[in-house]
Amino acid sequence: MSELKYLFGPAPSRRLGRSLGINIVPAKICSLDCLYCEAGRTKTTTMRRKAYYKAEDILKEFKENFDKFDDLCDVITVTGAGEPTLNSELDNIITGIKEITNKPCAILTNTTTIHINEVFMSLLKFDIVVPSLDAVIDNIFKAVNLPEKSVDTVNIIAGLEKFSKEYNGKLFIEILFCKNVNDSKEHIESLIKVLKNIKCSKVQIGTIHRPPAYNTACPVSDEFLLETAKLFLKHNISAEVTGGFKNMYKTSASLDLDDLIPALLKMRPCTLLDMSGVFGKSESEIKEHIDNLIKANKIKAEYYNSDKYYTTV
Repeated sequence: MSELKYLFGPAPSRRLGRSLGINIVPAKICSLDCLYCEAGRTKTTTMRRKAYYKAEDILKEFKENFDKFDDLCDVITVTGAGEPTLNSELDNIITGIKEITNKPCAILTNTTTIHINEVFMSLLKFDIVVPSLDAVIDNIFKAVNLPEKSVDTVNIIAGLEKFSKEYNGKLFIEILFCKNVNDSKEHIESLIKVLKNIKCSKVQIGTIHRPPAYNTACPVSDEFLLETAKLFLKHNISAEVTGGFKNMYKTSASLDLDDLIPALLKMRPCTLLDMSGVFGKSESEIKEHIDNLIKANKIKAEYYNSDKYYTTV
């Protein structure tokens, strides 16, 4: 399999299952520089929307290669090592994907552009939208998400409330908690007030599972997540705690793991168990490929919270 520029995975998604990713912005073109980001730090935060990658190039690669992944993925996810809605050709991209496949299409967004009409209308075309809402108070938002200077919580909250009332697909709001940053009792209460005005399928709460962009970012406890989920449910907010990706899937003899593993790790660090679940191969078989890729200096191992993760060099 030749090296792919835009497609990656199928990647383990705690929310969606096996997700075939489509990267539509270059690495770290983002409006935020989140403490916990598994893709690393943002060098320059921006709210500028432009055709960072051309829709015709993305769709050409998708159309030529999708058959290889069709039986290995549950959903097509528009994402990237940055904020995908900053690509001004987002509407052409989602329209083109839906002309090629009937699989559900999802998008992961940090919600900073949802108040922009062009973005708003494009998001309505997705089957699943997963917006982040880590903070609803400006100083906490700045502390956990390190936004571009023009971004504020007012536009994010108002845009998300409006979108939730017009959207007909599945809306999964993601909140990621960092210890001693956005996990105070007062902030949880503010989150509840905001979430009560948003119509969503579910609120998914989690914490740091992979090596974060900033070493100062620390995970909250499982007990905190469970108690917070219970509190949300008490206020009639559908909520669940998300965890690691541990499901096993059917195998495919056609997989070229020497190409697919680095492509996956380029987007996010993974454990041996993650990759075994994604590719439907035994851990020993995956390990053989990992050892060869390490010798070829294409990937490396690192530890986070005593877990061994692999990432690209």
